[in-house]
Amino acid sequence: MKQVSIRVGNRTVTASPTLTDRVVSWVNPLAGIDRMRARLMLSAASTSGGFIGGRRDRRTTRNWRPKQTSANADLTPDLPDLRARSRDLGRNTPLATGAIATVVTNVVGDGLSVAPAIDRKVLGLTDEQAEAFEDLAAKEFALWGDGADFTGVQTFGEMQALVLRAVLESGDVLALRRFRKRPGEAYGTRVQLVEADRLSNKGRRADTANQIAGVKFDDDGLVTAYEIANRHPDDYLPGAKVLEWTEVPARDTAGRRLVLHIFERLRPDQARGMPYLAPVIETLKKLGDYSEAEATAALVNAMFTVFITTPDAGDDETQAPVGTVVSSAPSDKPQVELGPGAIIGLQDGEKPEFANPNRPNVAFDAFITSIMRQVGAALELPYEVLTKHFTASYSASRAALETAWQMYRKRRHWLARRFCQPCYEFAIDEAVASGRLTARGYFRDPLIRKAWLGTTWNGPARISLDQAKDAKADETYLKLGVTTRERIIQERQGGTFEQTVAQRAKEKRALDGAGLTPPPPVAPPQSGGDTDQPPAPGGDGGRGDETEDAA
Repeated sequence: MKQVSIRVGNRTVTASPTLTDRVVSWVNPLAGIDRMRARLMLSAASTSGGFIGGRRDRRTTRNWRPKQTSANADLTPDLPDLRARSRDLGRNTPLATGAIATVVTNVVGDGLSVAPAIDRKVLGLTDEQAEAFEDLAAKEFALWGDGADFTGVQTFGEMQALVLRAVLESGDVLALRRFRKRPGEAYGTRVQLVEADRLSNKGRRADTANQIAGVKFDDDGLVTAYEIANRHPDDYLPGAKVLEWTEVPARDTAGRRLVLHIFERLRPDQARGMPYLAPVIETLKKLGDYSEAEATAALVNAMFTVFITTPDAGDDETQAPVGTVVSSAPSDKPQVELGPGAIIGLQDGEKPEFANPNRPNVAFDAFITSIMRQVGAALELPYEVLTKHFTASYSASRAALETAWQMYRKRRHWLARRFCQPCYEFAIDEAVASGRLTARGYFRDPLIRKAWLGTTWNGPARISLDQAKDAKADETYLKLGVTTRERIIQERQGGTFEQTVAQRAKEKRALDGAGLTPPPPVAPPQSGGDTDQPPAPGGDGGRGDETEDAA
């Protein structure tokens, strides 16, 4: 029996008989044919499909069989180690520290500021009424933000930076709606931030179909509650509280949220967040170790030491040379270390040898740059932004900043939607309920409530390499009607249009009062028949006298 082949799609699948097939075919030809048919079908099944990456008969993919499991099965078993390693990199690896700090600084800065923008058409308000409510709502929220932290440590702007940093390092963070009103305070609603480690199954039980890593679901996948420990599960300090868990419902009886679980969902049904550095943890660890080893080698190379043989020195007279460190461990000979400019005496018969580690390594910078480009691609931070190194060209630097800005804007919108806006709603709920704000129909109709809660959130200004070119482009876009002054102010300078107009009016009044009003700009002279200016004496636009003088 020879090889048997069939055509599957655009490929030919071949099955060769084995020794057993030949024996069976010799005894029972029909049975041998059945065996070859089954072998051929198995070969076709294992190599079916049009993607080379899905083939199982190729050398490069033959042993590549990754697990095909759910998002939670892939993530939650490794989550504790991912968190711990991510935090360690953030503390001890400069590249990881810089990546996280860059994102936090450009997304949040000193805090996203709110600009209330209610739907005046739905509410039936005039422009004056809407602007009056928006101005008062912004002031009330600023008052609430000063005492927003349940622990009384941070302002709301500082909490935003902490939330984003916690999500980047740990994968997720909890924000609990609490209430505590002290004498002299206008608001009692507070927000308590809870680290990701405290969200875990009670008693550290294993996950089930309806509970994953402290998050409880109903049969439809809707989150119903969170199990939160009263302290960090791995803290064992003297006098620490007994570890206990509290089940906190996701919403109260009125349907308002009590817990904000802030994380970025990357796969359907994912219950917990993944650290920002997770895809590059091993790469960053190796890069950090390599950098440290190169620095140590360069340091050793800098400590050039001369060894001198002293024929008359005996064991009893051996002393630790100047500039060395003597170990306290028992030994027949003094334990010495290399030191700058040290001169070390040797025993009879010994000769000096000079170590040459060939440092600094000339290939170090090129290798590090190559790895950092890969890390930057995974973190959505171009190499120039990741290393704060803008030396290639203006176009390359601008492209890097524009690419990074896309990521900053996306994360800013995500943070505003997942954390800032819900907290704004917490504050306005109490303001309306307590009578500090008047909002007709606020608690009666969800559509009316949403109209009262409209906002935009503004963050740090966009980085500009050439402000003159950017200003010219903004002017052109404004004339074309494809942008607004509000958007230009937000992206270029920060703040809002109303704040800018009010400040300019204030400055104009101050200049007028001091008699420093600048003169109006002079229009450039026009030529030819299009001029609107009367001609100069002489009837020929001022050229007649010159003609007569010339004559």
